[in-house]
Amino acid sequence: MKRAPRLVPIGARQPNQKAEARLRQAWHFVVGPALADRTRPLRVERDILVMGCWELARIAALREAAEAVWPQVRDRIHRALGLNLRGLQIIPCDPPAEAPERAEEPDPLRRALRLLQARRLERIRLGLEPE
Repeated sequence: MKRAPRLVPIGARQPNQKAEARLRQAWHFVVGPALADRTRPLRVERDILVMGCWELARIAALREAAEAVWPQVRDRIHRALGLNLRGLQIIPCDPPAEAPERAEEPDPLRRALRLLQARRLERIRLGLEPE
């Protein structure tokens, strides 16, 4: 008798999924504001952090500087997020998509409630909060 394939939750295939989501949220703290405006974490593969940079002229300089500062960044990531990383890879990537500008809500309470709802939906999407 042939058994039907069992469905596996997405999070089960990536044990560090929550830590990677927290890394994206804490990226300014991890690398500092100057780098955070030019780079973003793309993924963690085999304990290697893959960082993308959309300013191609800076990639070579980033790779050279990474050799000196990687131990401090690695320790900061481990202390703050519990990720044990062995290395850093810097690759070219597209810049993040610009968020479309929306008209401001005149009611500050309604604006705050929409912001809280959007954050909750994002946390559910990232698997950080149950539905």
